[in-house]
Amino acid sequence: MVTCIYKETYFDASHRLLHYQGKCHRLHGHRWRVEVWIRGTPDETTGILIDYNDIKEVVDRFDHQVVLNEDDPMVACLRQFQDVVTTTGDPTSEVLARVIAGLINEMCGTDGRDARVEKIRVWEAETCYAEATDADL
Repeated sequence: MVTCIYKETYFDASHRLLHYQGKCHRLHGHRWRVEVWIRGTPDETTGILIDYNDIKEVVDRFDHQVVLNEDDPMVACLRQFQDVVTTTGDPTSEVLARVIAGLINEMCGTDGRDARVEKIRVWEAETCYAEATDADL
């Protein structure tokens, strides 16, 4: 039987948009909200599709991190002092939605689970989010 689960979690991280002219060009932080819908077949023994904590662990990779475009010259400077999470392209909510969904899907595949992100929303603020569905992922 196919099942769909939902998980909501949060992380705090800073980012900047290298190719954007405006306030977001400067390094700044957000309390990001992530909503994930996962569809698949639950494990026959446990009845669990995917442990909610596994989803949180993936999202927690971004918690209290600086997230930058891999081409941002600030990456090399900051890496002298701390780890930096990089993305291909500017770390917008749209890009982070695809990245996080990809990491969750990769985890499910590695663990042999019949589960896949069906939809994901990454909220950059209380009034704006990016959404991607499995057709986009």
